[in-house]
Amino acid sequence: MKKKLLLFLGAILLILGFAKLSSVNADAATIKAIDWGAKKVFTTPKKTRGVWYYKEGKKVKKFKITAHTIDGVKLYKELNGKTSDRWVNKLIKADKKSGYKLADKVGESAWACHTIKYHKIIGFNADGWLAGSGDGFYYVPVKKNVKGKKVNALRVGEGAGNYLSYYAYKSRKLVK
Repeated sequence: MKKKLLLFLGAILLILGFAKLSSVNADAATIKAIDWGAKKVFTTPKKTRGVWYYKEGKKVKKFKITAHTIDGVKLYKELNGKTSDRWVNKLIKADKKSGYKLADKVGESAWACHTIKYHKIIGFNADGWLAGSGDGFYYVPVKKNVKGKKVNALRVGEGAGNYLSYYAYKSRKLVK
């Protein structure tokens, strides 16, 4: 009789353990930047919007910028210094408890953005949510000469110094 009772209690504990693990995984899959301080949606400059093509190695790739997203990832205005610090500290504590799996998911759930000027042209910077400054991607609309013709292009830079990564174009044919 004791053996059956111990088996029954062990089975219940095992089921409860799996239930706890699955709820943690479900929470990680439904992370939203709004739960981590995001309040105001960022609006991209009109000249940066559209489907853009670029070359990576030998492959032509594409991405889409809308008024409030990049490839479906929502864009929010970045938080100011003290507010950002408070949320980052909360994230650090929660990330440690999650076995260092939470911060990446929060950073991928949305991007923090702000407007920039590059050679007097308005563009924007997009960073992972609560990632801090000095990283991310810079998007600036420019004119480029392609086959002797001036065309609209998007200068994409990255890192702390807005280092050029590539130029993107509205047409696959324009990609060199």
